[in-house]
Amino acid sequence: MSPARPGPGGRAVVLGRIGAPFGVQGWVKVTSYTDPPEGVANYPSWELVRAGRSERRAVLDWKRAGKAVAVRLEGVETREQAQALTGTEVQVGRDELPPTAPGEFYWHDLLGLEAANEAGDPLGRIVEILELPAHPVLVLRGDRERLVPLVPERLVAVDLESGRVTLDWHPDD
Repeated sequence: MSPARPGPGGRAVVLGRIGAPFGVQGWVKVTSYTDPPEGVANYPSWELVRAGRSERRAVLDWKRAGKAVAVRLEGVETREQAQALTGTEVQVGRDELPPTAPGEFYWHDLLGLEAANEAGDPLGRIVEILELPAHPVLVLRGDRERLVPLVPERLVAVDLESGRVTLDWHPDD
């Protein structure tokens, strides 16, 4: 493995994590962060990142495996080779993702943006998005940490060009 670097498309986007081997012929189970889960297999090759090191591997085949996706990767032919990949992040470059429709965005694009309410009060920088059972939640860090539901009634505007998100949220909440 070489030192970790963004995928060939620039900024890296994490699509999932490799889990346990699946069978004895080198297949691996992948916990996919895509919707639907099998969307992770739509990318012809992945940047596999673990402990600050990365390598590019082609996706040769895939199938559903319960809630996970089982994948056969180039150069992984034994259970032992598959086991060595356990815990590895699956990444692609940002520009490898399909384009979004006008007014749509990827959650990944929100990370690092500054959030403010409609009155212009700063709420903090988006540092994480938690996927909770009821709905996703933005984690904002500024003068303090805030948790804001990522739902249409709270998300007023997203301006990726200026790096700002406007939320319907009071700074004291």
